[in-house]
Amino acid sequence: MLRTAWLLPAVALLARAAAALGPHEILLLVNTASDDSVAVAAQYAALRRVPEPNVIRLALPGGAAAADGSIAPEDFERLIWIPAWRAARERGVAGHILAWVYSAGFPVSVRTPAPVSIHGLTFARNRAPDPAEVRRATRVSPLFAGPRGPGDGAHVPQTFDAAAEWLGDDMPLPSMSLGYTGERGNSREEVIACLVRGARSDGTAPAGTVYFVRGDDVRSTCRHWQFAGARRELLAAGVDAVITNAMPRGGAEAIGLMMGAAWADPAGIAFRPGAMAEHLTSSAAVFHSADQTKLSAWIAAGATASAGAVAEPFANWRKFPAARFFAHYAAGCALIESLYQSIASPLQIYLVGDPLASPWAPAAEVVLEGLPEGDVSGVLSVAARVRAEPGDHFGRFLFLLDGRGVGREPTLRLDTGGLAGGEHTLRCVAYRTGLARSQAFTERSFRVAARR
Repeated sequence: MLRTAWLLPAVALLARAAAALGPHEILLLVNTASDDSVAVAAQYAALRRVPEPNVIRLALPGGAAAADGSIAPEDFERLIWIPAWRAARERGVAGHILAWVYSAGFPVSVRTPAPVSIHGLTFARNRAPDPAEVRRATRVSPLFAGPRGPGDGAHVPQTFDAAAEWLGDDMPLPSMSLGYTGERGNSREEVIACLVRGARSDGTAPAGTVYFVRGDDVRSTCRHWQFAGARRELLAAGVDAVITNAMPRGGAEAIGLMMGAAWADPAGIAFRPGAMAEHLTSSAAVFHSADQTKLSAWIAAGATASAGAVAEPFANWRKFPAARFFAHYAAGCALIESLYQSIASPLQIYLVGDPLASPWAPAAEVVLEGLPEGDVSGVLSVAARVRAEPGDHFGRFLFLLDGRGVGREPTLRLDTGGLAGGEHTLRCVAYRTGLARSQAFTERSFRVAARR
């Protein structure tokens, strides 16, 4: 088994990088019956500093997933949905969860009347969608930011917490997988390397180019109308983007690639950390079939995320990431936030990579004052201070004690008299104001003397 310590040098790179979605806002699901799932989740939790209460360990029996990687809806509910939320509520973290993250070792699709991905049913909060809406992609996500067609307007990028405020009970539950290690998937090592790339991309504003590759295939032509508008947004944000009829070769540095073809060859592309690449096609996430290039090819080639359909999508662009994904990404949103703002109907899509990758998030650092070293006692006044770039204002705060929310002001009154003796962890998260609310956090451990 890979050792967690292998990733610790990469963690240091996160010290001053802010992110959009935070690790305390995800529920990391682990299938303890899968060695790959356990290993990948352990590395990711260490890499991203996911609080232990947010790590949910489930034991899926060997027969839970069929040979084609699918699970029955009743088994999804019994083995995943119900126990995951029960654990989140018992641990006191359910109230601030905005997304689920599946480790490797989980089913890919769900056998509903019109098949959906495991992410699609999670998104629908375990309410099976109407089969006609699934097939035609007529159920439009409330997170989709447009445009819905040529000449249509679009919404500005925003993070999940901002969306949750105005959607309330109508907020869906976005999710994605850290990797797929089954047949025609990636090796455990390739998945972990992908996640390391994601963490290293944070706050780097990477150089390189977004490639929109045009072709004559309907898989490509269905998205051509999106390319020019997305390119304009990217150029205005200082991100290089080109529309081309040929695949980049010769070691071209790419921070993203979008194309449409049954078969794709990523050879000759140097993907920068944080890059997303996909090739809108019918079987990119149908791993039990040898037909067509799988999304795993992009991960193996160095991309940090990819996407593919779990059932025949009929070249319907609404089921796939739109070109504007890259505009949300460049605005500072996390990878998973950018994906869900760009997918109009995310019911049959399977998403793989580092959901928290935030290459264009601004630099920031949270400093805690008033928490002494060593054993503590009595009532403490702990204050948070943010070091950020000029013009960036971090006006919202959240204190988490052992994973549970305990305060939303910049100063926390912490009465240690009510705490059990032993080790405790205090995390402070600071949110930048605006719709794309990047966040930064710091975490300190302290010890309460044992009661006599």
